[in-house]
Parts: sequence; structure tokens; C-alpha cells
Amino acid sequence: MNWFEPVWLYCERGTRAEILAEPVNALSTLSFVIAGIAGLWIYKKLPLAQRSADHLLLIALALLTGIGGLAFHLFAAQWSEMAHLLPLLFFVMVYLAFALNRFLKVPPGATSLATGFFVLVTMACVTMTCAFLDGALQPAWSITGNVLDLDAIGATSCLNGSFAYLPVLLVLFALALWTRKRRHKAAKSLFLAAFLLMGAMAFHMFDHLACSMTLVSGIKTGTHFVWHLLVGACLFILLRTTMRHQNKRLVQEIIPPDVNRSKKY
Repeated sequence: MNWFEPVWLYCERGTRAEILAEPVNALSTLSFVIAGIAGLWIYKKLPLAQRSADHLLLIALALLTGIGGLAFHLFAAQWSEMAHLLPLLFFVMVYLAFALNRFLKVPPGATSLATGFFVLVTMACVTMTCAFLDGALQPAWSITGNVLDLDAIGATSCLNGSFAYLPVLLVLFALALWTRKRRHKAAKSLFLAAFLLMGAMAFHMFDHLACSMTLVSGIKTGTHFVWHLLVGACLFILLRTTMRHQNKRLVQEIIPPDVNRSKKY
């Protein structure tokens, strides 16, 4: 992989290489940063006994996702794309483990297996490419015959990259349904977060299709910025839910607590 290879994914940038080619997309990534700062503000108001290093890890990952997203929409290169995607993937991994362990009291072994399976499925979806062949959208791995060069048939990220987030959406709905079945107070917030992500994925997917219809001062903006705003709201709701509706931990935190601080207070 060439880490400095340009990444042309969104309507607003097109194929322009300038740093400020995506002003709307870049500015809207601040929604992730705002979500992290708002989560930190809620954390600071928690009683010391309810604070957790896991909360701080999730807040830090939300902030890193925003910073990485800003870098991605400024530099549009492979390295900056990874700087955006990896913190988001880690956020969902940690959140899944947190929700299973704290909300649903799943044993640590099963929590680890479920989280590992989620990572494998997500990576498969992230790397999957699709192409239109014979008038239908098909995953590249299903295309048989003499086609060896996927670029030659226009293979790109499935559903303009939205397919990569399908495992996250399914996990959120599964957690929402499971917590509702257990009559856990987190259920409503998880459902809201899931529906926000579903709407965000639609705007992510239709960015290029709506490109010609989204003109601001003669410049095409697309709909990707709405994805940022909705996912930022989703992250905030998820962060707030961990701090409002947590149960007692079954095992030690992902990051061990500060023993000295505990003794001090």
C-alpha cells in the first residue's frame, strides 16, 4: 500500500488534490470532536465511584476519530483514511465489549469471542469491493470468468463505502433489542443511535448520486457532511448512555483503574 496515494471518494473533493478541496466535509468532522468533549463534560460531573477508565478510552477514541476525519478530508490520502477509520473501529470494539459486559452481564470470555468475531466480519466488509456487471451490483469475489483486473471493471467500495458500516449497524440493533428484552434503561438510547447510524449510512451512500443536486455557491458539496453530523450525534448518545446506565463491572476494566487515586478518595 502506498500510504500517500490519493483517495478520491467524495463528491465535494472530486479529483482535486488541494488541502481545502473539502471545506464542508472537513468542518463537519468537528461533530466527532464535539461529541467527545460533551462526553468528557458528562464524565466530569459523575461521582468518582461511577467514573471508569473505559469511559475515558471511549471519549479519547471519539476525539481521535474526529481528528483523523479532519486529516482525511484535508489530505485525502491512504494514511489519513486509516487515521480516521481505525479509531472509529476501536471505538465500536470497546463499546461492544462495554455494552455486553456492563449492560447485559455477559461473561468476559464470551464478550471477548463476540468482539473478535465482530472485528473479523467488519474487516471483511471494509475490504470488500463491488462492481456493476451485467447491469447488477455484485461483490468482486463473486465475479467469475476471465476478469483478473478489478480496476478494469470499475470495482470500488460497496455502496460507496457504506457496506463497511453494516456490521456496526447490526450490532447496535442487536444490543438495542437485547437490552429491551432485559428491560434495561439503555435500550431507548441504543435504538436512537442505531436509527441515526442508519440515516447516516444513507447519506454516505448517496453522496455521489446527489452530487449534481447539492450546489452551494456553484460548488458541489454532496451529502457526506450529513453523515458526519449524524454519526457525531450517534457517538454522543452512545457515550452518554455508558455513563447514565452502566451496571457494576463483572471484570476489571479494559484499562485498570488508578489504584492510588482510589485509595486517595
